[in-house]
Amino acid sequence: MSSFCRPSMYRNTLRTGAVIGAVIAGLGSTNALAGWPDDVRLSQLSTYEGENFTNVAANRRAYEQVVRELAAVVANKASSPASTSGVAGFDVALTSTVGFIDANGDNRSDAAPWERTHAEADPTHVAWVPGISVRKGLPMSLEVGTNLGYVAFSRQTTFGAYGRWGLVEGYRQFPDFTVQVGYAGYLGNEELELGVMDTSFSLGYDLPFGQGRKYKTSSFSPWVSAGFLRINAAPLMGGEQQQALGVRPVSAFRGKDSYVEGFAPATISAGARLRSGDVQMLLSQTVVTTRDRATATLHVGIGYIY
Repeated sequence: MSSFCRPSMYRNTLRTGAVIGAVIAGLGSTNALAGWPDDVRLSQLSTYEGENFTNVAANRRAYEQVVRELAAVVANKASSPASTSGVAGFDVALTSTVGFIDANGDNRSDAAPWERTHAEADPTHVAWVPGISVRKGLPMSLEVGTNLGYVAFSRQTTFGAYGRWGLVEGYRQFPDFTVQVGYAGYLGNEELELGVMDTSFSLGYDLPFGQGRKYKTSSFSPWVSAGFLRINAAPLMGGEQQQALGVRPVSAFRGKDSYVEGFAPATISAGARLRSGDVQMLLSQTVVTTRDRATATLHVGIGYIY
C-alpha cells in the first residue's frame, strides 16, 4: 500500500490562521465551530479518507489509545515543589502543558489513532493546553489547588482540582515529602466524556541562594514524583452506534461494570521552581507509562506568590 502525503508546515500555518479567523468571525456560531480541527470525534472511526472502515477491533484499539494519551494530557500534574505553600500562602500562575502524542501513522494502512478520530485525518502533532493554576495553603500543612485550561484548536477545556498534604516539610536536614490526590476532566466534547483521578508522592528540597538567603527571598526547589492515574471514559452516543464503532465505556476501577485492564497507568515526574521574591518560574516533565507505550508531557508556568 502506498504512503500518502503528510501535511506540511505551510498547511499547519494556514490551519492555525483559519482557526483564529473562525474565532474572530464566528464566535458563538455552532456552524462555525463545527469544523475545529482538534475536537476528538469518535464518529470519524467509521470512515477513513472517504472510505468505510469496519474493522471493529482496530477501532477499539485506536479509541483506547486516544483515551489513554488524552488522559495523560488532561490529568493534574505534580507541577509544584514538594513543600506546600503554608497557611498564609497563595500563588497563581499562567501555565502551558504540551503533550507529545502519537499523532501520525507511517502510511495509509497504518494510520495513527489520532488521525482516525480527527477531522480530515489531520491532528496537530502535539496537544497544547494553555491555562491558569491557583494554589492556597491551609493549616496543618494542607493545600488545595485548581487548574483551568483550554485544549488549543478545539472547543474543549480542562478543569482539575486537588488536595496536598505535606507529611514532612520545612526541615533543613530532611527533604520535603508530600502526597497529592486530585481529579481532572475533559469538558465540552460532544462524543466523549473523560475524567482522571491522580495520586502521587513528591520528594524535594528548597535551596535558598543569593543575598536574600537569610530571608529566603530567592530559592531553587527541585522535586521528583511518582504515582498513578485512574482513567474513566465513556462515548456519548447510543449503544448501537458504540457497538458499530467498537467503542465502549472504560474504567480503571474494578468495582465498575465498565472496568477494563490497562487504564491505571503509572506516572513519573521531575521538575524545579526558580523563585525570586514574589515571582516564580516552574518547569516539570511527566511521563505516563502503560505496558506498551509512554506519553510525555511538558509543563511550564510563570506567576506570583503572595
